[in-house]
Amino acid sequence: MNKTLTLLLTIVLPFIGFSQITTKETAKGKALEYFTHGDNDIAYQHFVAADSFLHLAVKEKDNFIDAWILIGQLNSQGMKNYPEAIRAFEKVKLLQADYYGDVDYNLGLCHMNTGDYAKAKTHFISYLALPKIPAQSRMQADKMVKDCNFAKDAMAHPVDFKPINLGPGVNTAADESMPSLTVDGKAIYFTRHFGDGMYQDEDIFVSLNTTAGFAQASSIGAAINTEQYIEGAQNISPSGKYLLFTSVGRPDGTGSADVYISRKVGDLWERSNNIGSPINTPAYETQPCISADGKDLYYAGIRATGKGGTDIWVSHLNADGTWGQPVTVGENVNTMYDEMRPYIHPDGGTLYFSSRGHAGMGNFDVYVSKRQQDGIWGAPVNLGYPINTAGDELGIFVTADGSKAYYASEQKDTYGQMDIYTFDMPANLRPGFTSYVKGIVFDADNRDPIASYIQVYDLETGKLFTTFSSDKINGNFLSSLPAGKNYAVEVMKDGYLFWSHNVSLKEVTEGIPVEVNIPLRRIKVGEAMVLNNIFFESEKYELQNESNAELEVVAKMMSKNPSLKIEIGGHTDNTGSEESNRILSENRAKSVYDYLVKKQIDATRITYKGYASSKPVAANTTAEGKAKNRRTELLVTGI
Repeated sequence: MNKTLTLLLTIVLPFIGFSQITTKETAKGKALEYFTHGDNDIAYQHFVAADSFLHLAVKEKDNFIDAWILIGQLNSQGMKNYPEAIRAFEKVKLLQADYYGDVDYNLGLCHMNTGDYAKAKTHFISYLALPKIPAQSRMQADKMVKDCNFAKDAMAHPVDFKPINLGPGVNTAADESMPSLTVDGKAIYFTRHFGDGMYQDEDIFVSLNTTAGFAQASSIGAAINTEQYIEGAQNISPSGKYLLFTSVGRPDGTGSADVYISRKVGDLWERSNNIGSPINTPAYETQPCISADGKDLYYAGIRATGKGGTDIWVSHLNADGTWGQPVTVGENVNTMYDEMRPYIHPDGGTLYFSSRGHAGMGNFDVYVSKRQQDGIWGAPVNLGYPINTAGDELGIFVTADGSKAYYASEQKDTYGQMDIYTFDMPANLRPGFTSYVKGIVFDADNRDPIASYIQVYDLETGKLFTTFSSDKINGNFLSSLPAGKNYAVEVMKDGYLFWSHNVSLKEVTEGIPVEVNIPLRRIKVGEAMVLNNIFFESEKYELQNESNAELEVVAKMMSKNPSLKIEIGGHTDNTGSEESNRILSENRAKSVYDYLVKKQIDATRITYKGYASSKPVAANTTAEGKAKNRRTELLVTGI
């Protein structure tokens, strides 16, 4: 595939057209022949061969100024050999200082890319001293001077940064980039680049995280990767069930690059589908990222209503399951330059992205923006040096707990080119702590996996936070849960009693994620379940608002099973007298009964009873045991 199209999956850079540089009339013979060969090889992106021919041209004719210009452009923009580019542009200045008006600007860029910001700034200032500079060029050079000043200060105040190469399981002599992990950190997905010149390709690979490190990566499979087209710039959903990625040139595409999606069932990925309008357009859309609750899709793209260059957009999920019209994430994030590779952290309030428009080290740097109380994304913060360098830092992934980050970079210990690294995230740049709930849903009798419907509610508001399902092949599920809230997890399947769990993350800033095995019990007489998300104040029987989410699930189950009859049982620990506990437990059971009757459930289908401390499920000798004994149960009495 064409490398220019490949770059759409990663960066959009201004590339000076080599074909605009012409030979001087004085160039003849071998020098002109070598120059022409070199220029043609550049057109086909055979950069090494082009460089050889152009050096032969200047060896034939040392004052061949157009050949020196082309060597400078090729080495700075194509081969990233900045020392050689500097040598070529200095030769141009020596031959005729005013021949090529952009020579100081190019020298500034080259020195910036080697990290010599003092020399870079000198050249940009020299360029700005020229008369009749185009307005856009002046603006760009002004920004570069500011970036040189920023970089000098950033290098004087480095952040703590110790990158660790992920090793040969992930990295090879080729380029690896765009890492993203499932919320439990068990699998990393990334893009690997193949080929050379105009025939570069990209595919998506996955590596499992083992106790010995990341295992040998493998292709994600033919349902997503193809031989004919480019697949890359992917994002795995926190649950690991959905993969969003970019593909170029497919027959069902609407533009030069489109966003696609695939679902994982069991261990296999289903055939990928174009995500369609209104996200994909005749332009290009790339680098998608979905929020942990599945309600927001972020991506990089160009639209007429954008700020300029490539902007970051977000589309919100409609109630009917379709994606809404994309909107910009705001002017605090987007600039008139390029913003790329958005990553919305599972905390829902931290956005990482790459940009060439904000104050930085000169090329693409990584930034973080926090969502403000009014919903607007705040002013971005540069992650600092040496996380950001004179090169391109394109995208970052931060783990759910915020402690570690993953990104692609060219460090001294690479396996060849760009490799994927991990490092400890500086404390001031971390997102909010996020945990997850993970488990397997199965039939309590025969242990068969169950594809069930799972809802997570915010207990404080009673609002639905997210919905998802367990896998129909293996019963697995995984869902991210941001800290700062308490959640009710409700697992439902027709013909079964639902299962509930309480996840308390209100004041949590660290801790062990919740992992549960969920045996669903078929609805039959004698089956019972604890209603884990029914809450009362101490010694009182009025239902707290946090109980509403679970009570609504009970009401829904009763409505879907019109012949079902139940008993609501109240239970206490052994604190206090048995008589007072009987009255309290009966009143609590009656509160649940009253709620269901108000929800139009026939009162003849429900009974209630207070058992006090007569049916303990744990010893009443510990606080933990007493807490388990204080419960509300649902017992099937008829169907």
